Amino acid sequence: MPRLTQPSTIESSAVQFVASPMLDMMNAMYFTGHVTVSEGVEGWPLALRREMAKDLLIELDFAFNYPAGDPGILGTFCDNLFVHPEAWRDLDSLVPYLNGMPDGIGDLEKSPGIQGLVYQAMFRYQDEVDGTVYARMPYREAIEQRLRSLDDRDAGAILYLYDRPAELRERLLTLISRFYREHYAEEMPRRLPALDRSVARHRLEPSSDAEAVARRLTRRQKSCLEAGCAGPYERHVFTPSMDMGVYNSCAIVGNVHGLFYPLEPEFAGTTGDAAETRLARLYKALGDEQRLRILRMLRDREMYAQEVVDKTGLHQSVVSRHLSFMKAVGLVQARKQNNMKFYSLNPEAGDMLAGTITLFESAVRG
Repeated sequence: MPRLTQPSTIESSAVQFVASPMLDMMNAMYFTGHVTVSEGVEGWPLALRREMAKDLLIELDFAFNYPAGDPGILGTFCDNLFVHPEAWRDLDSLVPYLNGMPDGIGDLEKSPGIQGLVYQAMFRYQDEVDGTVYARMPYREAIEQRLRSLDDRDAGAILYLYDRPAELRERLLTLISRFYREHYAEEMPRRLPALDRSVARHRLEPSSDAEAVARRLTRRQKSCLEAGCAGPYERHVFTPSMDMGVYNSCAIVGNVHGLFYPLEPEFAGTTGDAAETRLARLYKALGDEQRLRILRMLRDREMYAQEVVDKTGLHQSVVSRHLSFMKAVGLVQARKQNNMKFYSLNPEAGDMLAGTITLFESAVRG
């Protein structure tokens, strides 16, 4: 098994660049599950899903969806890896970390247990949830009450597995180990040097600004650090990934912000055009079309979150993420009334979006 003797890193005060095969792999697994709640997908990662053994694909989709949809325990496990460098190096370091996670809730900020991953997946990304209500409840009761409010979730079956963390750990461990052996190990000789070369490029001065770094890496005028993830952090971890886009590609774990950025085309071994096409397809898969559809509805009137769910047919967690993102970057605005969140198009963004939405409507009609 190819391995690094230790993770390749470039550090500058609070900014750290990391070439981690395990972060890269977990991110690829997450996106492979994410396409099941996306529209207009073509190319990668559908090709990978077609290659996967049926039973392995079932387990991956389970981990992505358990307990209440995106991000599932697969996503929360990936997020928490950002503060556990002991698990970054290779499968032989990731497995002991997973085996060493306690059965219970653990430290939700930095070192959750197996049940803690479930709790995080239930509440961390659900924008329409009034967290103050559930925060006053015991953890299991909060999960149960939240599940009872979701019509498409079998609370009894989910809690049955929640009460058996050893079984849940074993399923996650088997999934990760099989995915590595069947779809990642043979790519390690190609991926490791590519990740290392990307990290070596980013030798930063001590005064490097994390927001400027994030803008440059994601090629966006406004990074998540200036929107939904704004706030002081003790450390920023930037890591290249070969299989990703800039959406839904960051994590906040305690006082650490982690960000996946697209591996540069010259290091990935692809031409610029091929890499751009691949990313463009992934951006579409991860929500561009869905967000435009939601914006088109909000252009005409204010709507509450569940109404958007009903009219789009998207899963509640998907709509929640889209609304949170669009609110963070100033496309929509929200107000709360009677414990319900109502969303409308930000008037300041109306002119900017008008042409884009019109083109989208024409494409849909065509």
